[in-house]
Amino acid sequence: MKTKKIDLKYAKLYLIKTNKFRSITIKVLLKDKLKKEDITRRNFLIDYLTLTSNKYKTRQALALKIQELYSLYINGYDTRLGNYLITKFSMSLLNPKYTEANMLEESIDLLREIIFNPHVKNNKFDSKCFEVVKNGILNEIKTIKENPKTYANIKMLENMDPNATYAYHGYGYIEDLEQINEKNLYEYYQNLLKTADVDIYVIGDFNQEEMIKIIKDKLNFQTLKKPKEDIYTYHDKVLSKPKIIIEKENNNQSKLSIGCKLKDLTEFERKYVINLYNMILGGGFNSKFMQIIREKNSLAYYINSSVLKADNILLIQSGISKENFKKVVSNIKKIMKDITKGDITEEELETVRTEYLSLLEEVNDNIDSILENYIATNLLNLDDFSVRKEKIKEVTVQDIINVSKKVHMDTIYLLEDGGNNNA
Repeated sequence: MKTKKIDLKYAKLYLIKTNKFRSITIKVLLKDKLKKEDITRRNFLIDYLTLTSNKYKTRQALALKIQELYSLYINGYDTRLGNYLITKFSMSLLNPKYTEANMLEESIDLLREIIFNPHVKNNKFDSKCFEVVKNGILNEIKTIKENPKTYANIKMLENMDPNATYAYHGYGYIEDLEQINEKNLYEYYQNLLKTADVDIYVIGDFNQEEMIKIIKDKLNFQTLKKPKEDIYTYHDKVLSKPKIIIEKENNNQSKLSIGCKLKDLTEFERKYVINLYNMILGGGFNSKFMQIIREKNSLAYYINSSVLKADNILLIQSGISKENFKKVVSNIKKIMKDITKGDITEEELETVRTEYLSLLEEVNDNIDSILENYIATNLLNLDDFSVRKEKIKEVTVQDIINVSKKVHMDTIYLLEDGGNNNA
């Protein structure tokens, strides 16, 4: 694969050339500093833009155009990464060499239509389409509790620090939804196009000069330059003893969510060591959590850990019986403490190292995985594949022990099954 970065002044364009796939994927990212009230507005906006446009005013009209373009895939979604709110418009089309020569330009023209030419009347969004989107978002917000695992995770992060960006969940908030109308959402849209930091990614087998010309012609943002924001969240303080919150709900099993703050990680630890530590702890196929808590002691239906790298948080999630709550937490604490004391073998490290390298290789099997990896590499300032493969081999058992001492359990949240909701 060959990559090239081009400064279009209004955006950074990343071209990734590969003939491994029959499709071409294009992603447009609008990035800015996260504000809580923007989450609901941005969700509303992207749902509206991908539902209707000035040229294709109905869902059916848009679907017919998509079918005409050999059923290309197009969608939009929002995501939070650290202190950033990122809107992604994504389009995947069959390479024009297998269809018609003009399909590339026509497809990107549809993407342009969706982003730049919304369904507007009298300087506000169309009321009928607006209500359709509003009802959909309202229903989605109301269904958060229907997924207890997600709900427990949301509540745990809120209790860690309600004012931190990691406490803002991506579903949106009813109180913010009630403040949105057709006019102020359109004004918000216009401002977003002027102020967001824009990245455009293209991956596939294409003529580079042709692609640059079409992108410049079709996806020309009139953005204003703005200072960069640090994407990472850092923790100034850690608790000597984690806080415990228990909420009751009528579910089939209790959901445990534990948040641990990562403090003072070095760059090497953040990029490499914490990944292997996590896999040993609960993120790998043969993790200590799985072997000891689930397999040996049968205390959990499932248990795993993951790293929210941009938030400097290690997340532990488990499905348990409420009677086992204290035992599970005690076991988790003991396992983490034992690692700080050196309870890790060279064999364990080599096992997860091999697993990690295998997962890296799997990224190259899927065009979207490759592209998302490039996006994450740029946003989080990670190293490229070749460097990652070599650096991960440098991690030692002592490195794992050292980083384990920088993992501080902060909040233990239990969504307990049975009884009424006391929240």
